[in-house]
Amino acid sequence: MKMYVKCLSACIAIALVFGLSAFRGKPIDTKDMLGAWGFGSPENRTVMIMTDKVFSVATYDLPGKKFISSYGGSYRINGNKLVKIIEWNSKDSSQVGKEMSEDIQISGNKLSAKTSGETWDRLDNGKPGELMGAWIITGNFTDDKAVKRANPFYPRRTMKILSGKYFQWIAYNVGTKSFMNAGGGTYTTANGKYTENVEFFTKTAESVGKTLQFDYSFVNGDWRHRGQKSTGGAMDECWSKRETLEK
Repeated sequence: MKMYVKCLSACIAIALVFGLSAFRGKPIDTKDMLGAWGFGSPENRTVMIMTDKVFSVATYDLPGKKFISSYGGSYRINGNKLVKIIEWNSKDSSQVGKEMSEDIQISGNKLSAKTSGETWDRLDNGKPGELMGAWIITGNFTDDKAVKRANPFYPRRTMKILSGKYFQWIAYNVGTKSFMNAGGGTYTTANGKYTENVEFFTKTAESVGKTLQFDYSFVNGDWRHRGQKSTGGAMDECWSKRETLEK
């Protein structure tokens, strides 16, 4: 009997080790994370966009035109661990500034997170959109010249993060830990035209479902974003890559 118990215990231990090893798999490279990931039904849809250093997650009810939540910030990969540093959280501001870590695994076009139990489907790999990356609004164009704000990055920032097909923008304050507004959906870029298909928008539900087209170009590395706002009125914005502000 004792021998049986010992054998059973050894088998369980081996199974646990192999199970853990199977989840860990080979170390993950940051490039494996790039793009957009999603899960859930249209009524409770969650989309995560990952650049090489920044991530943004939004949950929303598309047919109901309701925003549910958003969180995000910067991240790094450590072996098989996704280490997230939270910059905003619409549901829980106490999370802002905290570092969170969990084991993840990528197999084919699926990303599994051990702690949360979430399984994400790849929506794109960072292509084909020309605006992939994290951008901060730094000013406006006046008479075709960029007029930039003195402090566009700290403490208040408005960031737009794009994968190859998806976009999300967030307005938040890292000093007060407050979340202000967000919006997002899908986008395309072609022939100097940037087109958004709005899937959620905190300011007004009436904007959900709209298709908005803008002119876009690059001026000294900045993104010139010009057209009409979803709520009406002209805009001619200057957006800069986040990494240029973090140097």
